Amino acid sequence: MINFDSFSHGQIASKMWLCEHLEPVVPLQSTATILGSWYNILGFMLMVRNPYKFKSIHGIDIDTDAIAVADKIGDTWPNVTNTNLDVNSGDYPQSDVVINCSPEHMEGSAWFDKIQKGTIVCIQTSNVIDPCAPWYIKTPCPTFEVFQDRYPMNTTHMCDKLEIRYATGWGYDRYMVIGVK
Repeated sequence: MINFDSFSHGQIASKMWLCEHLEPVVPLQSTATILGSWYNILGFMLMVRNPYKFKSIHGIDIDTDAIAVADKIGDTWPNVTNTNLDVNSGDYPQSDVVINCSPEHMEGSAWFDKIQKGTIVCIQTSNVIDPCAPWYIKTPCPTFEVFQDRYPMNTTHMCDKLEIRYATGWGYDRYMVIGVK
């Protein structure tokens, strides 16, 4: 069963924001690994927006059902692949670019420690702290300052937040850093 929240306004707006700021930083024919890729909609979006930018995009997620859906969504792109793996405990392939849009759903930051120095890194998270369904936040970043301290970069190209607000008055902030570790 597909969780259609993956296509929600906040999810798509966050991914568009990422694409707009990451694409100018990434050299042509780079390899990318997306950690916690869920249905790898981001890999699909990156390929649709600029099919020659990436030599390959590899999505990794701990959920086997999500990987099955990701394979169907990305099946028209032979250079988009997906693997089932816990990125905190398993070794994932190193690439030119490492992206993680769901570190808040992962326990700790062992995945970040595994990224090689000199790698372009893009991380997005939110200020949501709810550990219960549907959020399942395991490693919250309640403030922008906590986010900046948790994921230090050797060189920072961009570090900002995007306000996601709805007519109901509810909303959250999405944080993003793009840099070189």
